Amino acid sequence: MDTRELFLDQAAAIVGEENVVRAEAGYIDPYPLNAGRSAWPGVRPGSVEEVQALVRLANETGVPLWTFSRGKNLGYGGPEPRTQAMVAMDLGRMNRILEVDDKLCYAVVEPGVTFFDLFEYIQEHGLRVWMSVPALGWGSVLGNTLDRGYGMTPNGDHVKSLCGMEVVLPDGELVRTGMGAMEGTDLGPIFQGGFGPTLDGLFTQSNLGVVTKIGLWLMPWPDVFASGEVLVEREEDMPKLIDILTELRRQDVIQNNALCGNVVRAATMNGPRSRWYTGEGSIPDERLEEMRQEMGIGQWNAKFALYGDKHLVQRRMEIIKERFAQLDGFEVRTRIYEGRDGAQVAYEDIAPQDRAHMAGVPTMKPLETVAWAAENGGHIDAAPIIPARGQEVWDFYQEAKELYREYGFDIYIGYHLYPRHMVHVTMIFFENGNEEQLARARGLYAKLLAAARRRGYAPYRSHVDYMDTIADGFDFNNHAARRLQQKIKDALDPAGILSPGKQGVWPARLRQEAPDLGSVTR
Repeated sequence: MDTRELFLDQAAAIVGEENVVRAEAGYIDPYPLNAGRSAWPGVRPGSVEEVQALVRLANETGVPLWTFSRGKNLGYGGPEPRTQAMVAMDLGRMNRILEVDDKLCYAVVEPGVTFFDLFEYIQEHGLRVWMSVPALGWGSVLGNTLDRGYGMTPNGDHVKSLCGMEVVLPDGELVRTGMGAMEGTDLGPIFQGGFGPTLDGLFTQSNLGVVTKIGLWLMPWPDVFASGEVLVEREEDMPKLIDILTELRRQDVIQNNALCGNVVRAATMNGPRSRWYTGEGSIPDERLEEMRQEMGIGQWNAKFALYGDKHLVQRRMEIIKERFAQLDGFEVRTRIYEGRDGAQVAYEDIAPQDRAHMAGVPTMKPLETVAWAAENGGHIDAAPIIPARGQEVWDFYQEAKELYREYGFDIYIGYHLYPRHMVHVTMIFFENGNEEQLARARGLYAKLLAAARRRGYAPYRSHVDYMDTIADGFDFNNHAARRLQQKIKDALDPAGILSPGKQGVWPARLRQEAPDLGSVTR
């Protein structure tokens, strides 16, 4: 019998046959970049004890596990493993919200808790906290945090709000990090740290353990919420916009991670490509100018938000308007929402167009953009980190735009702006199963990675097919960081059974046969 089938048969005694997913009904990336993939099997534990038992069984049988919380990291491979020889460990059944404290503003959740789940729990219990949510609300709060995902509120850099975790190690041992390492304490989700070396970072984007719960800081419910937009008429004025917005963020005038999108991004939320353009190749600049005028937007469209005390929000908004007031072709639009009769703002007080990510409200609307290229559409995200310097951003944008033209795609830009860096988010939309388009998408993605690496940039997370390629770019002192990661991997997971190859970190027994699905030439 195949060792994987043996593992699945024995796993049924741990989780029940109904929670063993056989290959014929198994997991698959809904937007596969490479043809020939088949569905693969998995197990669905419902408790920490079941996770421990499955990890021990994996050690006994030598079957590697590919772990995920919900498998909704689409554009990066979803639930797809590094190789088809693995068994999925789907943590979606572990979906308890263990605690939400609206005085100290934190939550403790298991891997299967979605952003919708946590939002609805907070509303049902009348708790006075706001969440931070990513683009789509169906994903795991824990999974998104561990993968360094982001949202649009002041707590939008989710991993920075991580505070304590519980982890099953590769030998089945259970450990709690930070202050949670003490028995009889409630300090675990309150203080980031503990005593001795901090361990939490070892388990972000990691294959060193299975995280079964985390503490996560939330935001106090604000008195007032304000939504702001900056519309820029000329494409070449982008550097000014970036410099002003990031300076305002460094000064804490703007309180959240501002978002800056181009015309293509706006169009993807307003119908398929065929509504706007039916020609071959990238949409021409002159048509993009017409499209922006038809939509009543700018070549660049930035969004930001303000929160808290009414007078502070008003003063922050005044400062923002003053910074842009003398710039030709820049328009600032604002909307301030406050509660009735002196009460705190409520969601029903906020207009529907602003009752979204920046207000901490999960949604599924951005999923509509996947149909840009075709009704049966897919996409891959390319998101290198670059310095928040306007001219530098413009230079890289120009190179990326030329690459998109070369490969015949429309350049989608959705920049996420932080005080000192920005996430240069571009998407490549394609038709699922269209091998000609997929070949061009793979070529463009590889060229984008290479262009970024030449400039000293790299993505902060990766599609599963390109994890080795991106890890190769972290090459200081003959890849000293990866060699250290491998030493830790081999020490904690000598059998190499937890998510082999995640982020390019392979266990010793598989290191020589690691697949190379993505390639980048610098």
